[in-house]
Amino acid sequence: MPFQALRHRFLWRQRAPIGPGEIRRIERWLATARVFLAISALVAIRMDPEEVGYSFWAYGLLAFYIAQGVIVILLLRRREQSTYAFRRLVHAADIVWPALISTFATGQANPFFLFFVFVLAAAAYRWGLWETVATAASAVFLLWLESLAFQLGFFGWVDGQLSHLHLPLLRVQPTDFEPKRLFMLSIYLLVMGLLLGYLAEQQKQLRSEKAVIARILGKVRVEAGLSGTLQEIVGELLVMYGAGRALIASQEASGQRVYVGEMLLRNGEPSFFRWLEPLPSDREMYLFKSPAETS
Repeated sequence: MPFQALRHRFLWRQRAPIGPGEIRRIERWLATARVFLAISALVAIRMDPEEVGYSFWAYGLLAFYIAQGVIVILLLRRREQSTYAFRRLVHAADIVWPALISTFATGQANPFFLFFVFVLAAAAYRWGLWETVATAASAVFLLWLESLAFQLGFFGWVDGQLSHLHLPLLRVQPTDFEPKRLFMLSIYLLVMGLLLGYLAEQQKQLRSEKAVIARILGKVRVEAGLSGTLQEIVGELLVMYGAGRALIASQEASGQRVYVGEMLLRNGEPSFFRWLEPLPSDREMYLFKSPAETS
């Protein structure tokens, strides 16, 4: 049952997808926030350079991250639409950069932890629950992959190569890759991804429900008559839920006559709405009393 409920929430998003204009606006907001966050982190570590151990490579990567953010803003301003592949590429970079830059932070107060929060918020803002949890799991995987690389001596080998070339060392701290610290950070990221994704899914479901209701009500036309209006509304409901058949039963307010209408969905297209021949058993079959509660 919980899985079916989550699946139902996901299907609501498909029934009312976000338009190209809204997608472009979201990407512009995220691009601006990305650059602002990176510049704020650069100012913060400039005020307290000990947080990154005076690492030349930390400053270089952060500057490159700012440059990437500016390029994304310029691309969004020049292009009329933001493609799905472009959004996935930018999001993948947002996952990799925090894990890469945070290797240069020392101590428990990691100044780049907000980068992880940003990428989780971006996934929730763009998509929903499953994508946000997948983003958190990807970030956790990268952190543990870096820990494995440190245990295998990869960073020590890189420092040796840099020293041989007379370049600044990485200055990666071994305490940053302790399993206990990474385990706690992993729990934080997964829980935060779950909460942000759930809240985003709730908001998107409400937006989708309003859009679907507005679209259905927009099909009500007085000049179309009762059958024409039912044709439009029931056809929309059949396509929305993927049902093969819809039945509508009604009763006269002043009489006992029961009317039953039918509409089918064939090859993804709704058929014409038609009234069925009345039968004596229609009342017992369609208008029986039910103990179920509705709201």
